[in-house]
Formats: sequence, C-alpha cells, structure tokens
Amino acid sequence: MNKTFKKILPVLLLIWPYLCVIPFGIGSANEDFYGPVMGIYMVLTVAVYLLNIISACMDKDKAAHRRLAFWDMVMKVAHIPFYLVVFVLGVLLLLTIVVPAMVFVTPFMVGILIVVDLMLMVTTSLYGVNALLKGCRLGLLSKTYTVVHIVLHCFFVTDVISAVMIYFKLCKAGKREGGNYYV
Repeated sequence: MNKTFKKILPVLLLIWPYLCVIPFGIGSANEDFYGPVMGIYMVLTVAVYLLNIISACMDKDKAAHRRLAFWDMVMKVAHIPFYLVVFVLGVLLLLTIVVPAMVFVTPFMVGILIVVDLMLMVTTSLYGVNALLKGCRLGLLSKTYTVVHIVLHCFFVTDVISAVMIYFKLCKAGKREGGNYYV
C-alpha cells in the first residue's frame, strides 16, 4: 500500500468518530438535509473502517510493527472522549426508560451505541493486534505477551492500557536494535 495512504488512513480514522457532528449537529436542523447526509456518513464510515482494516493487515514494511503500535496508541487515546460521550448518552437513555414510550425505543438506541463503539474498537484494535503479531514474528515480543495483549485489546479500557504498553515495549526493543522511536 502507498506510503501516503499509510499516513492518511490512520489520521482519517483518528478524526472520523468526531465528524458525526456534521450529520447530527448541522443536519438535524433541516430534515431534508439530515437523511442524505446521515446516509453518506454511514457509507463513508464503512469505507473508512474497511480501508483502515486492509491497511493495518497489509502493512509489510520493516518498521510496520512500530508504526502500527504508534497509531494504535494514538487512536485509542484520542478516542477516549468519544467513548465517554457515547457512554453518557447510553446512561441517559437508560434513565429515560421510566417514560412508557421509551421502553421500546431505548434498548434499540442503546444497542446502536454499543455497535458503534464495538466497530470503532475492533477497527483500531487491529492496528495493535497486527503490531503484536509482527513484533512476535521478529522476536521482539514473547508469544505469551502477544496473546495476553491480544486478549486485552478485546475489552474497553484495557485496550488503551495495552496499546500504550505495546508501543513503548516495541520502541524500547527498536532502540536496542538501533531503530528510532518515531514512526
């Protein structure tokens, strides 16, 4: 994959969840505008996620393990505010369940929020998982360390901690090899 795409795609995924303000914020004032903008945003979301998954899985560079670990860490940390907002919205929706009309709507809306969070977490976690696998193949990480951190990437909060630990461990190993810390 082109080097430009290797830099653009993670940056795009980094800011993508925050771009949902466009259809929800601007589009909600005009119903004729909201539907098409929301549809375009959802289609582009699938495209951005798929392109990032392909990019993370197809990265074969010599320093791919450090680059993937870097982007995993940066994306996980940058998405914390997004996850917090989604969590607060979910809790507020659950509080509205006392209203009889919301009894049927709330589980559906909370389900959508959970799916959105899981899709984003899986997409960003693939950067970390591929960094782990490449680091293990190079002998920089043990198999036990790799398996433990792959499991940690399957859960909220632990994925962020794991991403930071992986990046610094691979940078430390790269420094011993004479590599640099940076992407």
